[in-house]
This record gives sequence, C-alpha cells and structure tokens, in this order.
Amino acid sequence: MIFAKLNSDPQFRSCPKPVRQALRYLREADLLAMPLGRHDIQGDDIFLNLMEMTTHPLEGSHPEVHEKYIDLMYWPEGGERIGVAPYLGTEPVFEARPENDIALLEEVANESFLVATEGCFGLFFPWDAHRPGLFLGDGPATSRKAVVKIRAALLDG
Repeated sequence: MIFAKLNSDPQFRSCPKPVRQALRYLREADLLAMPLGRHDIQGDDIFLNLMEMTTHPLEGSHPEVHEKYIDLMYWPEGGERIGVAPYLGTEPVFEARPENDIALLEEVANESFLVATEGCFGLFFPWDAHRPGLFLGDGPATSRKAVVKIRAALLDG
C-alpha cells in the first residue's frame, strides 16, 4: 500500500510505469468537471471509475480485496476513512463476485485506519485488504472519488 498526496510527484519516479501513468492522468484530468462513470486510460488494463460517494459507518461494512486489479483511489474533493490490513488469504469470505474482481471479507486482523482528505491518494495492491468509504466524522458526507483500476499483471517485470 502507498498513501500520499498527489502533488508529491518527485518521490514517485521509482513507481512502476502503469502507476506513474495513472498518477499523471489524475493530475492532468479535470475530475471535478468530468462526467461520472468509467473513463478508459488504457482500455481494460487501466481505467478510471469516477463516482460521487457517501460515507457510511464501520458497523455493517466489510473489507474488500481484488485479485486482478490494483485500486488507486484519489479524492479531488471531500474524503473518507479507510480501513487497511494485510490480506493473508485465510480470512473468511462474506461475498465473492469474481466477475467484478471483488471479494468482501467477514473480517481482517490488525486493521488500521487512514484518513483520506482532498488531494490524497491510496494505492491498494491485491495483498492489501481495504475497507473504503467510512465516516470521517460523526455522520455521512458525500464527496467525489476517483478509483483507477490498474491490472496487477502490468507490474510483472
């Protein structure tokens, strides 16, 4: 997992090319004016899902993992709290949707929480269980969120 501010570009020169390509796209696109929905960056290998999301409580939520794609989440406005934990592959699955490359887990051990605010991004690999969309404060808030899906196989040397 990587968690940082998008404007801290120089330190990401050592990231793999597909990650740099996605970060460059996020910096250059006008995400507040762009219509919601899917936007192809490199076909099914790298694409953006732009959404308006409303945060929710921890109770009743489930951590998620992906096998084929890396999630690069970015908040051009608003934010959320995100749970994150190492995915060991032994956690009980609550619901699997392989056609959408997602498995929701019952629970994870050693979960930590990140506070993502405007300008932050998080890069979640297949070994990172993550629980996005949690309340930042006492109640729900709506914000614009960009999720770039990067095919994990692109990082194979």
